[in-house]
Amino acid sequence: MSHSSTLAYVVDEAASKQQVLLSEPGRYLLSAAMAGALIAVVLAVSLKLGQVFFASGAPGYYIATSGFFGVALVSIIVCKVELFTSNVMYFTVGRLSGRCRTCNMLRSWTMVYLGNLLGVLLFVAVLAGAGGMGVLPADHLLFNVVEHKVHASSMEIFWKGVLCNWVICLAVWVPMRLSNEAARLLIIMLLVFVFFFSGFEHSIANMAFFALAKLQGMAGLEWADIAHNLVPATLGNIVGGAFGVGLVVYLLERHTLKAV
Repeated sequence: MSHSSTLAYVVDEAASKQQVLLSEPGRYLLSAAMAGALIAVVLAVSLKLGQVFFASGAPGYYIATSGFFGVALVSIIVCKVELFTSNVMYFTVGRLSGRCRTCNMLRSWTMVYLGNLLGVLLFVAVLAGAGGMGVLPADHLLFNVVEHKVHASSMEIFWKGVLCNWVICLAVWVPMRLSNEAARLLIIMLLVFVFFFSGFEHSIANMAFFALAKLQGMAGLEWADIAHNLVPATLGNIVGGAFGVGLVVYLLERHTLKAV
């Protein structure tokens, strides 16, 4: 893909997503559910990996967790399934270009968000049937992370949500500028590491954190705690993806649309 056509490609993808949304909503929902399940399964493995180091008292335990989690976004991009956070960026660009309607943009965000949640819950239900993650100690890494997520202030969660989706959408945008497959994989893994290791708030990954914590019977985790995190994290993700990347790349590269 040539550099000049990157924005045109994203606009075409957004228009294509809009077409599927309107003509085959069931397929669109299934695509979103697949993405949610991918997030949840990779997160579960990331936590098991991190726990190996966490339990031994190794200070770099979160490096392992963060380093592996990029597998989720790589899988989602390769499979071309719908993840809420990147969908925000695609439809923002589609709307700014005039190829997508505002009502369809909002419909897509809603359907993909709910589809991602459905996928997370389906995976966790199957995992429950397989015995979950086993019997976890009270100081397990999963509970440690969730504890931090529910006790941060709403504004802190919001801004971490903004930063998260700014980085995640860059992890979708930047590889489009590269032609080498190995380089693409590497930059996705590294940018996902940036968001995860920094402790930024990804609404869909957080759904998986909370679903796993509920499955494992985390003491004191209330539905109000989950809402306290997910509402500002989701709003932050929308701002980070729509303005931080969608609007910015459109303003920087809209001149290429005329050229193409």
